[in-house]
Amino acid sequence: MPEYTGRPSEGEGISLFMPAFNEEQNVAFMIGCARNALDALGVPWEIVIVDDGSSDGTVRETMAAAVGDERIRVVSHGANRGFGMALRTGIESARMPWVFYTDCDGQFDLDDLGRVWAERVDADVVSAYRRRRRDPGLRLVYSFCYNLIAWIVFFGGFKDVDCSFKLYRRSIFEKVKPRSTCGVIDLEILTLARGFGFRIRQIPVLHRERRAGTVSFETFRKGFFAWVRIGALTEMLEQLFALRVRTWRGDVG
Repeated sequence: MPEYTGRPSEGEGISLFMPAFNEEQNVAFMIGCARNALDALGVPWEIVIVDDGSSDGTVRETMAAAVGDERIRVVSHGANRGFGMALRTGIESARMPWVFYTDCDGQFDLDDLGRVWAERVDADVVSAYRRRRRDPGLRLVYSFCYNLIAWIVFFGGFKDVDCSFKLYRRSIFEKVKPRSTCGVIDLEILTLARGFGFRIRQIPVLHRERRAGTVSFETFRKGFFAWVRIGALTEMLEQLFALRVRTWRGDVG
């Protein structure tokens, strides 16, 4: 194995990070899938697991999967700080010119990374949207309502804004400074990037049922039903409208 210096050896490379909260059952599997997908790209890469204060064996399983490969590392929060903070940590921890993130629950096929990577030639952000989304029916209702509100409040432009399968040119974050601490961060990054004139491409990707484990912001999931915590919904709406106010005021730095 060539020596890894922590820097891309050529002008191109990719940091793949995955936020993880109590993903002990999934993280090793996802690291294996990520390795295969990244090797196929033929560029320098790294994998960063952002442990958001897990109380299970997520960190242990990550360290075991990383043995012998310095390109895989874990960054841990001392406590659970929320999805948006995990994304911000992943972005800040990335060392490569391109930054990609996805969930750690196995719902996305990382073979689709190659298609996303190919779109970067004419883009600064490649934002995927789920084709035939495989979530409980009630979650689809929640998502439809959220996307509809985002479409209305921000005058359209994006499909499936909370899809966790996105590739960013790292240099956009010299201007794009997300502040959200919840799932609104996806919409915030897209909105700010569009406002600064960065090129955004959207493509469909496959979606699967969750591989194992539970969803942190759900209280119950069975069949059609998936009850989301009221506090999580309230937080997203509050931060969405706060983002709208900030962009109206030009407070985007």
